[in-house]
Amino acid sequence: MEHAKIDFQRMQAEYFLKYDYRFDETALAMLYILKKEQEQNFAKQNSELNHAINKIEDSQRTLALDREHPRWQAFSYGLGRLGLPLTMVIFFVAIFYMIHLSKQHHEMINSTKLRWYENFYQTNIENRETKAMKEYLRANPIPE
Repeated sequence: MEHAKIDFQRMQAEYFLKYDYRFDETALAMLYILKKEQEQNFAKQNSELNHAINKIEDSQRTLALDREHPRWQAFSYGLGRLGLPLTMVIFFVAIFYMIHLSKQHHEMINSTKLRWYENFYQTNIENRETKAMKEYLRANPIPE
């Protein structure tokens, strides 16, 4: 530490006005040394804080709260790095499953129509009367 001349009269006056107590020269010297050490510690801490602040500001992801979409931000932070891909995979699986169910439904409708046409053809071969065909169509409408 550097040896500096300490102005004891000025320090004694400052502390007397501030705390209404008279310190001797030993106490003033100790206070001066402690004050200088604390200033050095604060300077070091401030430089580390400024370095951390610069790192945060330079980072790609912000830590600030998005005031327009706080729920979406919480959702994305909660899911983490794999959340969006996982959501998209679930979405695409659901779409393909619905397409598969739709195809099964169309196949079922086509098979019922095919059975109906087969039955209609068999009854048409057996009985060619128009009245009987109309009764058959009333009893068994064409599936849709």
